[in-house]
Amino acid sequence: MKKTYSGTDGTVGFISAWEGNDDVGKGEQEIKKITEGERIDFELRFIKPFEATSPVFMTTQSISDNQTKVTWSMSGNMPYPMNLMLLFMNMEKQIGGDFETGLNNLKGILEK
Repeated sequence: MKKTYSGTDGTVGFISAWEGNDDVGKGEQEIKKITEGERIDFELRFIKPFEATSPVFMTTQSISDNQTKVTWSMSGNMPYPMNLMLLFMNMEKQIGGDFETGLNNLKGILEK
């Protein structure tokens, strides 16, 4: 998979893009807003195998000195007839691993 980056990582406007095989497709993610220590908003843009744009956000809430609650949410819609494919897709299988990897990476950063 080919990855490219533009802008300054961790700042509004930073774009992380990817392009790969049919399993990965092509798309990009842009940081749209940052509320320091609380929330980060992204725009996730899928280009291939289908076009879609989805708002994504991640919030962090300190529970104790060594615990942080993380909420990661993605929403969007898919027009007909592509939405019929959702009946046959296992979204947990499709993107669950990516969410898990991201959360584990975040855990490592927060524990430093």
